[in-house]
Amino acid sequence: MLLKNALLILLFALSSFSVSISIVLGKEQATDQAADDSKITIEDYGVRGHLFNIAEDSILEEIMAKLQLAQKDGTLEKLQTEFTNRVKEKVLRPTSVANITKAAKSRSWTYDPSYTQATTIVDDRGRVIVPAGTTVNALHKLKWGDPLILIDGEDDEQVKWATNQAGKIVLTNGAPQELTTLLKRAVYFDQGGLLCHRFKIESVPAIIKQEGKLLRIREVKL
Repeated sequence: MLLKNALLILLFALSSFSVSISIVLGKEQATDQAADDSKITIEDYGVRGHLFNIAEDSILEEIMAKLQLAQKDGTLEKLQTEFTNRVKEKVLRPTSVANITKAAKSRSWTYDPSYTQATTIVDDRGRVIVPAGTTVNALHKLKWGDPLILIDGEDDEQVKWATNQAGKIVLTNGAPQELTTLLKRAVYFDQGGLLCHRFKIESVPAIIKQEGKLLRIREVKL
């Protein structure tokens, strides 16, 4: 038993000694490597292998060549004219608001423009600027202004009706510039159907006007 214990102690001592030697040797090798690195020099071995010129044409030069060719044969001028006409057409007659019909019955509803902040807004120091749950209604401080009268500018009955209404005429279809000249008053267009989508308008003519702290929307059957 004593012999066995002595053998274990000896093995432990030898293993500790070998670890110490490894650490010392590791440090010495690292020092030697650092010394060798300081002696490393970079040499220029010159050019190796074959070099080739770029065979592909410059994409910029290719584009310029095509533009010059298009200018000579009149294609460029034709494209510019077509583009100008398309832009002019969109300005004079914007894309109609989709899925808007003529009102078959009158209906009315209100819209609450109040906004409620879902999360707390803080500054860079963590100080609360707007607590969660804060509700703001712009109509408490601001006025909506003139009523908005939405009509189909291609429908003569709606155009005639709108001229007798107080407010700003907004088209969902038609040519606002032509009606501006005809009616001698500003005519606007519901670009992208922003008003119709926001206020759930499905038919025209329709009127949007302020009613207290709410907005009143009416679709009118003529």
